[in-house]
Amino acid sequence: MHIAARYTRRESGIVEAMIWITIVVSVSSSSILVLLSNAEAEACAFWRTFIAGLLTLAYKLVYSGKKRGQSICRRDVMLSIASGFFLALHLLLWMKSLFFVPISVSTTVVDTYPLMTVIADILLGEKPTIVQITGLILGFTGVVMFMQPWVLGEYNPYGVILAFLGAIAEAVYFTLGRIVRRRMSLVSYTGYVYNTSSMTLLAYSISIGSNLYSYPLTTYIYFLLLAIIPTIGGHTLINYLLRYRKTSVATSIVLCEPIGASIMASIIFEQIIDTSKIFCMALTLTSTAIVIFSGRKARTEKAYNP
Repeated sequence: MHIAARYTRRESGIVEAMIWITIVVSVSSSSILVLLSNAEAEACAFWRTFIAGLLTLAYKLVYSGKKRGQSICRRDVMLSIASGFFLALHLLLWMKSLFFVPISVSTTVVDTYPLMTVIADILLGEKPTIVQITGLILGFTGVVMFMQPWVLGEYNPYGVILAFLGAIAEAVYFTLGRIVRRRMSLVSYTGYVYNTSSMTLLAYSISIGSNLYSYPLTTYIYFLLLAIIPTIGGHTLINYLLRYRKTSVATSIVLCEPIGASIMASIIFEQIIDTSKIFCMALTLTSTAIVIFSGRKARTEKAYNP
């Protein structure tokens, strides 16, 4: 029994590691696909969530149709809809930021949301550690530094503000997800979220007269890739982890995104990262690494000291 249990734990750890690797690879491509699409931010955000919603619905009809229906309370439905709204807000704000600042800056700032989820963990009754508080301070210091002229150069600090607001929206999105995912299945939850998000983005785009449809076929291919890779392969898997991990721990793995995205941006778009940006990225990423470590340590200590 002891050997079997040890094997099961090892197998579970390998599966979770594969999930995290998939998340990192998937989300790192998001900013690249947005710029390659040559489409407006509203169109990228809408088609990304709309197609992901259709794929989720198709999966539910094909693979979940024979299963017994899950009882879903009205409160969870409303929270899922709210989560979808904040996902729409996050995608819209962050994608707009990509047109004002380099990918390295935008992705680093938007990915500070795991730091903000520590605050959400506090609201959910989980006491933060001194190390986590230190991570918060360092992370927000990095964001402020990104707005300084000696870091941004000729770029517009408005992009940093947009990315930071997108991070706040994403923190709310994942926090709501953690609450709902304790009771609702992954497919049901993401179905509500992606469809609510796409409808919100559709309404907003129509209201401002944004171009959603007049694009060449290659742009629609990028829309499809946005839905499959960073949305299904990234967000859906993060929402899966939210059922089993603290919000700050489950989401902070994507802090590897700026590294991968920056490397690809330097190759594809020739966005060279100078020393000042590297310093600010290192500061912000280190602060999140601190949060990751402290979150895992706190979870381990709790497991051994119930």
